[in-house]
Amino acid sequence: MNLHASHSRQSDGASRSRWPKPLRRGPMETLATVLIAAGVLMLLQPFSLTLYGYSFVTTLIGVVMFTFVTKFPE
Repeated sequence: MNLHASHSRQSDGASRSRWPKPLRRGPMETLATVLIAAGVLMLLQPFSLTLYGYSFVTTLIGVVMFTFVTKFPE
């Protein structure tokens, strides 16, 4: 049983990511989702033509970012 306990500790340490916390999948997926939502809201709002003009670019950046971020480690 002692051998099993030391093996589980090693596997836990090996599974830890060396990526900085802000660059891991969870926070970056959240940021990409917020960008997509912001782009859609910018598209649907009736007040500012400038926001409407940047809505497609904002949504596109969010979608491309989400596509790449899904490959990041957890």
